[in-house]
Amino acid sequence: MPAGKEQLYFQALVDSERPARMVGLFTGQAMKPHDLQRLVSACINSMRQEDAGASLTVAPLGGPSPQEFASQRTWRVTVVDGADAAPQDCLVQVFDMRDPESPHRALLDHIGGRDQELSEAASHLQQNAQTYLSIASGKLDQHERIHPFQNLVSLFASALGAAIVDPAAAIVTTDPGEWADAMEQSLQIEKEMGALRR
Repeated sequence: MPAGKEQLYFQALVDSERPARMVGLFTGQAMKPHDLQRLVSACINSMRQEDAGASLTVAPLGGPSPQEFASQRTWRVTVVDGADAAPQDCLVQVFDMRDPESPHRALLDHIGGRDQELSEAASHLQQNAQTYLSIASGKLDQHERIHPFQNLVSLFASALGAAIVDPAAAIVTTDPGEWADAMEQSLQIEKEMGALRR
């Protein structure tokens, strides 16, 4: 699928399902498309230790041919937290940090503009990471939707030893628990601000 079309899918999710959330993961591991399937398989095992009914499925977006698969960047990952949970789709994009089309530069510029500490953290990631993953979810307006997204980000970050960059929560961290707390706080603030605007 052409890169422009992948971005349109991504933008449509973020625009149409507010309050949407996108976070970036930066890892020192080099990843190819087939590595995402391996990552998902490792995370499923971890999820099922907590709940046997949990599942993660991954599918390339746009139905790529075998030739196109090698350069596939955008995937739909469906999270089911447990036997009684509804499935939730997230969009995952995987980029080599050297790829000129990777959107990680804009993310790091944005978060680095917040304050000196975040700027230094962003600069460190720029120099040391090999792969950038973005994970997006629409409509994080209820706990049933928030938890699967948190679970997916935390599992991926832990498995990859990745740093989490969340521009909305203004945080750069390698601690999934710290990120989850900051994200919930920022969602609460967004909700209260939304109530004020009514």
